[in-house]
Amino acid sequence: MKRKKGFFMISLDTELAWGESDLGRTEKHRKYYEGARECIDCLLLFFKKYNIRATFALVGHLMLDGGMEEVNIEENSIWYGQDILKKIIAISPQHEIASHSFSHRIFGAKGCTYEGAKTDIQKCVEAAKLHNLELKSFVFPRNSEGYKEVLQEQGFKVYRGKGNEWYEKIRVRVLRKIGHILDEFLVIAPNTSLPVRDELGLYNIPGNMLYLSRDGLRRLIPISSRVKKAKKGIDKAIERGEVFHLWFHPCNLATDQENLLRGIDEVLCYAREKIDQKQMTNIVMSDIPRLFA
Repeated sequence: MKRKKGFFMISLDTELAWGESDLGRTEKHRKYYEGARECIDCLLLFFKKYNIRATFALVGHLMLDGGMEEVNIEENSIWYGQDILKKIIAISPQHEIASHSFSHRIFGAKGCTYEGAKTDIQKCVEAAKLHNLELKSFVFPRNSEGYKEVLQEQGFKVYRGKGNEWYEKIRVRVLRKIGHILDEFLVIAPNTSLPVRDELGLYNIPGNMLYLSRDGLRRLIPISSRVKKAKKGIDKAIERGEVFHLWFHPCNLATDQENLLRGIDEVLCYAREKIDQKQMTNIVMSDIPRLFA
């Protein structure tokens, strides 16, 4: 179904060290996890400046303060993030708090069981209730889909699973990564999409563009390429009456904080112009069932 204008959506995988806890990179990337808070503070100011709402998908463990454990939050700041949650909730405009699992469990992995997925999601829901939050949206860690029936059972309505970028269809991991880098260098316009309601009645709204970090080979990609690509996504969403879903990890901005944030600022400014011109609407993931029923 064609829409009269496009939709702009941002989801943020807010996970700190949990995002790579299974990969043995905690110490290697500690400085990025520690820099995530400052990046989030800047993002919140940008969102306020342009009056743009975002979906912050938090790992459930970040919502805790240690409970009965003797935890020094300052020393364990890459594992706990209740302060981050409180900042997001307190600032305007009102952002959505979504789930990114409790401890970054990979739902599509062979070792993940139904009971494991169920326990994980239940812990997320319980952690959110401590802050009077009702979770409606879910972002699969590493976009690896699995056990969606658990989401339905726990009251979720929307999820972000596997992206619809062309290179995601490449099965060989190394070739897929090369395709991603080429995609960025050539500034290929990202896909846009409309939400799809699956067999369980849940809405799937795929990510359309990952705003890349600047570590490794990604440092060779100019900031301007990222910005141009996002702007092409915004224009395509308007042209097609679809959603442009931009996503990234706040900790990845710490790989080149000043320049990556400058790029985000430019993208948000462009989106705001299109919104003010009535060509686009800013939405969060939980808006999907109401707008696309």
